[in-house]
Amino acid sequence: MSFEVRLEPAICQKLSADTDISNMVLRRISPVALDQDLGLPAIMYEITGSNPSRNLTSRNNLIQADVDIYCIAETYSDATKLGEYVRREMSASRGDVSVTDDGTPIQVKILGITHTDDRIEYSPPVDGGRTGVYTRRFSFLISFRPED
Repeated sequence: MSFEVRLEPAICQKLSADTDISNMVLRRISPVALDQDLGLPAIMYEITGSNPSRNLTSRNNLIQADVDIYCIAETYSDATKLGEYVRREMSASRGDVSVTDDGTPIQVKILGITHTDDRIEYSPPVDGGRTGVYTRRFSFLISFRPED
């Protein structure tokens, strides 16, 4: 199994486990793209790059991945509040996250998460309506080991 397949459910599990986040988004956490029929607020995340580490003889199973997390809401207040919950949950955290692969439990060992950037943007409506969306985007560098 590739590391992306292990890291993506670990990110989703980590975000879903936080009570404040889950109270705001329910189960609206999705990789790469959101279904347009989903209500807001919601979270979208994507792995934008990775760097498997090596030691002198081979790969050492340590991977650093760049991850962007988008907190999307209809109001500035909700985007900001959700963003602060995400920042609190992700920043400087570490530990094991349990995920499954075809029913087999797997541990993803998060060695560290560094918050590298954030910004908030407003996207005007595309359908002529009066309401656009606010997006608070966070970038993180996640160091992890997918345990077999």
